[in-house]
Amino acid sequence: MLVTMRPARTSLLLLGACALAGCSTATGSDPSPDPEVMAADAEVRLVGEEQANLVLYVSNQSFDDEEVRLTVEVDGVAVVDGDFHVGDQHNWITFPLEMSSGAHHVTAKADSGAQLSEAFQVPSDEVRFAVIDYWAKDDHDPREFSWFIQQEPIAFG
Repeated sequence: MLVTMRPARTSLLLLGACALAGCSTATGSDPSPDPEVMAADAEVRLVGEEQANLVLYVSNQSFDDEEVRLTVEVDGVAVVDGDFHVGDQHNWITFPLEMSSGAHHVTAKADSGAQLSEAFQVPSDEVRFAVIDYWAKDDHDPREFSWFIQQEPIAFG
């Protein structure tokens, strides 16, 4: 049996398949959470997004450093230590975390020498959403991280 489809319907199906597959064309696998953050008694724990009070997104946004090793810690607890691939830059890796309310500290280090150190607050009754991006504009500029945290879910474009 031969099935024919209209061009518009075919395009719609292809668009839907691409959306489900995600935007990233990274050449490597996504880094896994560090075992330390998965321990049941950890001060900072990886949980499901519905339980998280901090949803942390981490990404390599540098076409100049297509692969970079990033280490991220919250309050000294390793969240991730792995290789991040730039792909097409639309490749944020999500780490939904649970921690006590109050003051916290995040650090990020790259094998290129870039470093980040930021203090932040987690309220007792609200979720926070944060992003750590690694950047390198060209071989002459220093490698760096950007950080932001907000009350609303992040809409990546």
